[in-house]
Amino acid sequence: MVPGRLRGECRTRAGDRAGAVIGLRIPIVLATALVVAACTTGGGRGDAGTARVAKTVELTLIAGKTNDNSSFNFNGFSKGKMTLTIPVGWTVVVHYQNFSPLRHSFDVIPYTGTQPDAPPPPPVFRGATTQDPVSGIGVGKNETITFVAGTAGKYEYLCGVAGHAPAGMWNYLVVSSTANVPSVQPAGAAPLVLR
Repeated sequence: MVPGRLRGECRTRAGDRAGAVIGLRIPIVLATALVVAACTTGGGRGDAGTARVAKTVELTLIAGKTNDNSSFNFNGFSKGKMTLTIPVGWTVVVHYQNFSPLRHSFDVIPYTGTQPDAPPPPPVFRGATTQDPVSGIGVGKNETITFVAGTAGKYEYLCGVAGHAPAGMWNYLVVSSTANVPSVQPAGAAPLVLR
C-alpha cells in the first residue's frame, strides 16, 4: 500500500479530479441504462413498464351472409338483433363483404328509432361508411372501413341502398364511456380481434 492513500482509492496521472469523473460516469451510465430499460416496449409491456392496452378492434361484417330477412342482414342479423359495443376513442376496422346477389353498403348514423331510406345521412364518424353508401358494393366484393368511435352514444349501422334499411338491414353500435373492451351480442355474432 502506498503511504497517504486509502485502500481502493483510484489515482490517475491527472490526479484526483480524473478519478472523481470516472467515479461519476459509472452511476450515470447505469442510471441511463435503467431508464432506457424501463421505457422500452417489449414482452407486451408499454411505456415506463405499464401494460400495453389495445385500442383497435377489427371485425368482419358480411352482407347477406344468410337468407334470414330475405338476405337483408349483417352476419345473419337484422332489425337490431346484433349489438356491437366499442369503448369511446377506439379505432374500428370493419372488413365488409357482400355475399348477396344484391348490392349492399355500410354506414354508421345516429340511432333515431326509424331507419332512413336512401340516401342515408352522412356517417356520424369520419370514414364510417363504404365509399358509395347509396350504390353499395356488388356480390363477392369487399371493402375495409376504418373510423374512430370518438363520441359516446347509441348509433346504428345500416345498408344505405334504397329500401334496405327500412326492410330491416340495420343493427346497433354502442360507443361506451364505461366499457373497457369491445364486445358483441349475441356472443360470436362477429369475432373481434383486438390490437
